[in-house]
Amino acid sequence: MTDVPNQPMSVPSRLGATARYEDGELIIDTVPQPQTLRHGVLRGSVLSFALDAVAGITLDQDPDAWALTTDMTLRMRPVPAPRCVSARTRVLREGRRSATCKVDMTAPDGSLVATGAVGFARVARKPDDPPKPIVTPEQAPMVLRDLGTLSSPLRAEAGIEVVDAAEGVVEVEVTPRLLNPAGTLQGAMVALLAEAAAEDLVEARFGEPAVVVDLDLRYLGKVGSGRVRTRCRLLGDTADSPVEVELVEVSSGDVTTLVHARAVRPA
Repeated sequence: MTDVPNQPMSVPSRLGATARYEDGELIIDTVPQPQTLRHGVLRGSVLSFALDAVAGITLDQDPDAWALTTDMTLRMRPVPAPRCVSARTRVLREGRRSATCKVDMTAPDGSLVATGAVGFARVARKPDDPPKPIVTPEQAPMVLRDLGTLSSPLRAEAGIEVVDAAEGVVEVEVTPRLLNPAGTLQGAMVALLAEAAAEDLVEARFGEPAVVVDLDLRYLGKVGSGRVRTRCRLLGDTADSPVEVELVEVSSGDVTTLVHARAVRPA
């Protein structure tokens, strides 16, 4: 269950997410914190945790296989954070080796905050893999509760370092506090690194506040330790042009994630 927090003090566990199970449906509620906002808008990387969790918990019930996120798409509105965002999923396709879910995220008044999709691949557990926790949708409210909040802004909690803001180069040391139960960098933390790179590039080059509202992630490889650095390319001449972000494992030079992001001025 790679979208369930790995330990109580991990960064993903303190993003403000809780769960409800109502009328046979799992709902992930995220309460915004000052530490998870960007210019008053809830970070897309935080919403990506809810997207991944609500779909992953719904699908991943095989103790002998991991449901690994292969791709994720998020589209969000750059509006002031509501008091809560609720994520609900619909399974679009479920096969023996892979599955795809659609997720809508709404404010308490029912207005749409964000929408997205996520794909999973089923990979058999190896004998030396970490133990796999099984969390059913009915059990999720007990697991995602009383996990605490962040004590500093999310980027600082994750340990993201700015190398070259105008080029969108940021770096992070992959520590146990950023891992999922499978022992690799948790998906929302991957999204956060790409988000930080894109927002830094846009703000440094164009001198205006930027909130990342579009994230398209392709997870290509796993990282369990060491350092990961971003490499960016602006695909246009304006502040709202797409930004291509590659996450690179520093020691090997391998590209572990390919991301396309887009930032806009907050509403």
